[in-house]
Amino acid sequence: MKRHFAIVAMTLTAILLIACGGGSSKEQRQNADKTMEAAQRAKNYSRLIEMADSFERDGSLSPAKAYYWRGYASDRMRKLRMAEFYLKTAIQTAANSDDPEDVRIYGLSASRLANLLTVRGEYENALKAAIPAAEHLEALKCDTTSDFMNLLIYIGCCHMGIGSANKETADHFNLAYQKHLANIEQNHDDESYKDAIAGLINIAYACITTKNYEQALKWTDRFGKLLGEYEQRPGINESYIDKQLARFYIYKAIAHECLGQQEEASKIYASFLKTEFSKTPEGHINANEYLMAANRWDEAADNYRSLDAMFAGEDAYTIENIKAYALKKYKTNLLAGRRDSALAVSRQICDSLEHAFNLAKKLDAEEQIVIIDKIEQLTQQDAANARQKQLGLFALLGLLFLCFIGYAIYRGHKIRKLHAAHKELKADYGKLETRTADKERTQTELRTALEAQKALLPAPLPNRKDLTVLASLTSGQGLSSDLYDYLIRNEKLIFCIGSAHGSTVQSSVQMAMAWSQFRTAAAISTSPAQILSAINNSMAATNGKSPAIDLFMGVLDIATGLFTYSLAGNFSPLLLQNEEVSLLPVEATSPAGAAADTSYKAFQTEIAPGTMLFIYTNGVINITNANGKTFGEKRLRGSVLQALKMHVKPAPFIEGLSATLREFAGSATPETDQTMLLVSRN
Repeated sequence: MKRHFAIVAMTLTAILLIACGGGSSKEQRQNADKTMEAAQRAKNYSRLIEMADSFERDGSLSPAKAYYWRGYASDRMRKLRMAEFYLKTAIQTAANSDDPEDVRIYGLSASRLANLLTVRGEYENALKAAIPAAEHLEALKCDTTSDFMNLLIYIGCCHMGIGSANKETADHFNLAYQKHLANIEQNHDDESYKDAIAGLINIAYACITTKNYEQALKWTDRFGKLLGEYEQRPGINESYIDKQLARFYIYKAIAHECLGQQEEASKIYASFLKTEFSKTPEGHINANEYLMAANRWDEAADNYRSLDAMFAGEDAYTIENIKAYALKKYKTNLLAGRRDSALAVSRQICDSLEHAFNLAKKLDAEEQIVIIDKIEQLTQQDAANARQKQLGLFALLGLLFLCFIGYAIYRGHKIRKLHAAHKELKADYGKLETRTADKERTQTELRTALEAQKALLPAPLPNRKDLTVLASLTSGQGLSSDLYDYLIRNEKLIFCIGSAHGSTVQSSVQMAMAWSQFRTAAAISTSPAQILSAINNSMAATNGKSPAIDLFMGVLDIATGLFTYSLAGNFSPLLLQNEEVSLLPVEATSPAGAAADTSYKAFQTEIAPGTMLFIYTNGVINITNANGKTFGEKRLRGSVLQALKMHVKPAPFIEGLSATLREFAGSATPETDQTMLLVSRN
């Protein structure tokens, strides 16, 4: 009977899934996304719309995503009414979904719609789209995405455009800026930098177009600072940097010029002319924003000769292009005294207007037909969805009825098993008591190991003008396994830092034994290789095998700065000097005789005054946050560089770096100890 019930239930479940609309496979959806992105990169926008229709029909694209791609392609083809319709439909389709992908499409569509309306100067409509979208994303805890930050910026730009800028406008800009910086700090990737740079460009340009030149300088400087940081990254696109740097110079020159600081503006414009972008047709046209503000009409008229080349391959005879460029070209030639050129431009404008009006009329008719067709499709789709829901409801009722019958049968079977389970429960209770005792013993071992570790830590060194030694040890979840120690003998700083493998009682014991042997060996020798060898030999004699522990041993002559060091294990100490971070060299020549009677190599280098030496255990780079991301060596070096730029003194530096590690880990508790040691030769 149960077998028959299972077959009927499976059949009804299949009917229910079909009635609710079966989805395509994950692989199909991924392939559809890749195909759409390839067409986007190829700028084949007509193909993009065709594929959106096709993939939506076979279920590879969700309706919201399909409408987003149609809106994106229409925007790129300058079919603005269609783009607005598609993007609004995408927003409405995804608005009531809590699926992460639909939420992402919602943010993308809202951001692009706000940008489209802002660029067209429809500030009131842009605000009606952007404000509810930003509030919706904030309510969904999606206020760290670039789309949310863009919406904040568009809201501020629209307020400036309609002349209603206030403190709230500045708050929107500042909040977006801070979130961009936090995004860069968290991800450290090109996309985060480029999103932030694009946002600052929009803010600076909005300030210039609304004649808020003091604010324009403020945001342009922030744009330049961020661009300078991004320029230091390896493998950057040089042409991208050149273009953004040219834009930075033009914005700054315009602001200085309009503030009456003509000499400063002229110097900045000269810097613009040194960029490669300034030599392109687009660069010539962008330069005219400054030249016209500075009344340098002859140069501006010369630059407008590049207008035809700038629109090569495009239909230049649109109403928008005539308004934005051709009329300015006419005015510039007229004010430059080039009446013949101005007359020629005016004829070109007159000849182009009829074509532009016909083109606009044609596009308007095409867009109207497509929009009406899509509205009819949406109406039919809503009716089909309603029918599917009805079929699904009937199937669900049938399934519930069968489930009720099955539950009655199942309940009788379970009652019979309950008596047998009661007997097993008694046996399990006895096992639970045993496990509880084991758990209490483990907790006791953890507390004992932690207390032992704290007892082994050295006391701070007396204050010295020529030397600073700071250390930080944060315990992990397991048994303590890290150590550090230092002492001064004969004006030489002898120190070690290490980490035992694993988080077991054996690890803690090895850590304590290594500390004891370090103290013994350091009392009679100042050779790091000999000290390491002594620790290894002693522990091997005790345990019958080499210790499972990583160690770094160093001896610093405080007066001369000569630094001798040896390492056993995976350590990557860093040298910090003049706001630069580099790895401690391990290819240096070994001191004479240093390795003759030891199994470890000794290396030497010189620690100049003002240099800091930063050593850390593997627990630091292995910190994992709640999202499963590991801190890693690359992020650590970036954080060390940032902390060094903010705090050149040892104590604030180590505190700032510790704060960065805590912020990254968040609520997650690291598995192992994290130890950092900082030695500064003052």
